[in-house]
Amino acid sequence: MTPDGLARTHAAAFGGKGWPVADFERYLGEPSILIHGDDRCFAVFRLLGPEAEILTLATSPSVQREGQATAMLSGALAILAAHNVQTVFLDVADDNTAALALYARAGFARYATRANYYSNGASAICMKAVLSLASQT
Repeated sequence: MTPDGLARTHAAAFGGKGWPVADFERYLGEPSILIHGDDRCFAVFRLLGPEAEILTLATSPSVQREGQATAMLSGALAILAAHNVQTVFLDVADDNTAALALYARAGFARYATRANYYSNGASAICMKAVLSLASQT
């Protein structure tokens, strides 16, 4: 996994509007960040005690629809659970049907909506997955 590879995939996955290499360089060295996957399919998590947030998830268009994002996300959630993360949060654009389906398959549930959150006018669907029953109390 390299900053350049991550930035290339992120840009390709988000129509050229990906994060710069410098962001991935910083994240790879930050203890509160977990980047799980590889240069072609990855997720960036911010770890916050018993919670984590998916900051982004990207899959190269050349390997989309091969199940790589499903497998990568499942593996990441298992690692987080093993490290006592209880709940994982994320925001996803309401018009990103592929991502919404991926997150639903991974056990995420909607809990709120932020209207007109993104610059294109799309609303953000706020979702969470409970990895531990302790987080439900």
